[in-house]
Amino acid sequence: MSEFIRKQLDDIWQKTLALLETSGHFDAAVYNLWIKDSQLYDIDEDFATILVPYKVNKQIMTEQLDVIQNTLSGVLEYKIGCQIFLKEEMDRISNSSVAKARNELIFEDKIKRDYTFDSFVIGKNNREAQAAALSCCYYPGKYNNPVFIYGNSGLGKTHLLHAIGNYVRENKPDAKILYIYSEDFVTLLIESMKNKTVEEVKDRIAEVDYLLIDDIQRLTQSASQEVFFNLYNKLISKHKQIVITSDIHPNDLKGIENRLISRFSSGLSVAVGAPEFETAKAILSKKLEGREDEIMIDDEVLDFLAMKFSSDVRKLEGTLNELFFKAILYNPKRIDLAFAQEIFKEDPIIQRERSELNVKQIKKCVCDYYGLTKHQIESKSRTKNIATARHIAMYLCRKHLDLPYVKIGLEFGGRDHSTVMSGYEKMVKLLKDNEIMRQAVIQIEHKLGII
Repeated sequence: MSEFIRKQLDDIWQKTLALLETSGHFDAAVYNLWIKDSQLYDIDEDFATILVPYKVNKQIMTEQLDVIQNTLSGVLEYKIGCQIFLKEEMDRISNSSVAKARNELIFEDKIKRDYTFDSFVIGKNNREAQAAALSCCYYPGKYNNPVFIYGNSGLGKTHLLHAIGNYVRENKPDAKILYIYSEDFVTLLIESMKNKTVEEVKDRIAEVDYLLIDDIQRLTQSASQEVFFNLYNKLISKHKQIVITSDIHPNDLKGIENRLISRFSSGLSVAVGAPEFETAKAILSKKLEGREDEIMIDDEVLDFLAMKFSSDVRKLEGTLNELFFKAILYNPKRIDLAFAQEIFKEDPIIQRERSELNVKQIKKCVCDYYGLTKHQIESKSRTKNIATARHIAMYLCRKHLDLPYVKIGLEFGGRDHSTVMSGYEKMVKLLKDNEIMRQAVIQIEHKLGII
């Protein structure tokens, strides 16, 4: 327990609940059913832990996390971040040794040895980003700090982070490197809050020479941003190198505090775009190195793949692997253009130009898939199948149309942008672990003609 005793925590929470009840943000039924039975478990540093009895309480309160955090901050008279847990979850993770072990896993060296500067294929689309990454290795913390690399998923941003790590490992073995995914950073802070090791974790991160943080756009938890802000300033003041990746330019980040965006923009921001034909073909050729004797593939097949799949490097490499697999399965004498075209033939019924895709089409496709009406998906209903369909539709609007959360909220019954953001982040996490949900999304994308 922190310096707050149980009675103090209860008093603070009762004041907070009273303000939430009279704020007008929740109707009486929602407040009494899903908010009232919560408990302020602890406050440690700038984190507050709130316990709830059921999953639906957690879902509803998480969707309204900004309102809850702001109200509690007003009661405490300083900024505080909140994390919602089920009581059973807190019981499972209360063992500090388990939490510390989990923290150690996050601090482990996660640099992928195959992702080097030598294996990174340079083209017009990524030349500046590659040069910026390399400059971090030669002149850490001096000229370009932070380096902010942005671009769509699957274009090589993460490869460059690992390439920096591998270069430093080989040429500066005494340097301390931390590569961390932004959601792991949030997990690390939450765990350290629960086992009272926040300062220890902050001290460990502050000692690194290179902080490589991936997908910063997912760092939307307020308390995590507060800690990151302090660590960022400390590392910059010590001339330690920070390299950040994101799907979008720092000025377009949503849910990230302006003071962080300002600092991200103060360094060097470089874009990674989709590879042009020559670079895409060079990537495919790189993947074939050392396998020429076992794989007979015509050069025009590489041309075909480079032209068709160059918008996403991961997909480009994945299609080559798929082609190899099908060649083993069907055993052609060699992989020629006819074989490749047969494997990757398009369905003319569903194929459409990306520019035609819009919110209306996504809504209709999701509704058709789940047997719902447009009114249902836009309604306030929290019935499981309706809520699931709604979350998928909002996720697809964000992923494929790159609409602001505010705009998506307006398209789905006037929902608050924080609700949409929370729903999107949940879908991202769910799609990593839930195969059924992932297949549903893939099928909907296929019907929309976007995969």
